[in-house]
Amino acid sequence: MVVEVEYARAWDSRARAPWCPISVAEARERDAAGSPYVVVYRTAGREAPLEVRLVSWRDHYVGLWVYDAQGRRSYDLDMRLLDDPARLLRRRTIGWTYAGPETAEFDDRCPRIIVELFPDGRGRRTEEPGGRGGGAHVTVPRVRDGERWMDRPAFGE
Repeated sequence: MVVEVEYARAWDSRARAPWCPISVAEARERDAAGSPYVVVYRTAGREAPLEVRLVSWRDHYVGLWVYDAQGRRSYDLDMRLLDDPARLLRRRTIGWTYAGPETAEFDDRCPRIIVELFPDGRGRRTEEPGGRGGGAHVTVPRVRDGERWMDRPAFGE
């Protein structure tokens, strides 16, 4: 599978399209300056992107949205730069399991799993098998330090 990469100043989540596309050179400049930009990964023959990365080093933030074939976000990862500018905390993940292709994005009945991690080693894993409002099971996630943190990637990685 060939994956195409494009850059933009922002992402229009409703249209599932980049807003104000920019060149690789401008994206590299924005990365170095800490200014926000997005990276969009696509494959030929698929209308929805594979994933979108939202980068804003000045806000200490990287977000990752994974899209399914119907164009719904099926995975959301929020990463943060905290005390060490060389590593990111995988702060929060949400994964949705859609019942079928007709299920709307973020449908309240859609089962989801939310994992919240804190830098001190604490965390919370919430399973909502019946969706939002359908009951929840909360536990402590079993996450090694190497899964909690990741090295800050260089531009293009």
